[in-house]
Amino acid sequence: MAAAIPARSLGAKAPSRIVELEIIVSSVEDALAAYRGGATRMAIEASLIDAGLTPPQQLVEDILDKAPLPARVMLRLDVQSPTDFALRSKAQLDELKSRARTLASLKIEGLLTGYSRDGKLDLETLREIIDAAPATHYTIHNVIEFTDDPLAALRSLSGFPQVDRAMVPCGTGTLAERMKRIPAYDAALGPHRLLVLGGLGLDMLSTLRRETDIRSFHLGKAVRTPQAPSGKVDQSKVEMAHKLLFL
Repeated sequence: MAAAIPARSLGAKAPSRIVELEIIVSSVEDALAAYRGGATRMAIEASLIDAGLTPPQQLVEDILDKAPLPARVMLRLDVQSPTDFALRSKAQLDELKSRARTLASLKIEGLLTGYSRDGKLDLETLREIIDAAPATHYTIHNVIEFTDDPLAALRSLSGFPQVDRAMVPCGTGTLAERMKRIPAYDAALGPHRLLVLGGLGLDMLSTLRRETDIRSFHLGKAVRTPQAPSGKVDQSKVEMAHKLLFL
């Protein structure tokens, strides 16, 4: 049976005024650097060069044992490219459901996932995954921006109370152009859910914190050295991100 979520019960109002600093981690060392640097949540992922895949269970357990932070774990088995999030087969869906049940039995806060089909969110796959592990929270990760209509994709999540976050970069372009899209994205996602901004650089954080209502920030390469999927989480960069967001 899936573990209960300590953060809040399903359907409860999201703490929209609480700032969250979520750091992608792919090793115990990454997790410790994120924790010591002031992160408030971990996104545990493997194979960052492939946009993040499901990590081995033992790695998840080791990270949870060493770094006392809320954690969400990637649930995605493979991608053909960083912009391709299509389910491959029924066998892959069965594997996803099995891993969802196993991961949800650990002391995690939730799962990150998301698949698309024919330019839309694959809601059938999402429903089957959630049915396999219904007592955990879900972040829809990255796939929104690669649908034909991101706002429609966000609105389509309204029937899934377990989905309490959607991670998006709010389109492309300059920071000012992306910021202009935030209200529409936030409204499309709907109440009681958090819009999580991804694809960020450290230089963007203070502006976003000061001039928008976004309160949940997802950082990957920006806090790694070297600044690439192959880099390691740099505690000093996490500390800088924490300072920009919290002070």
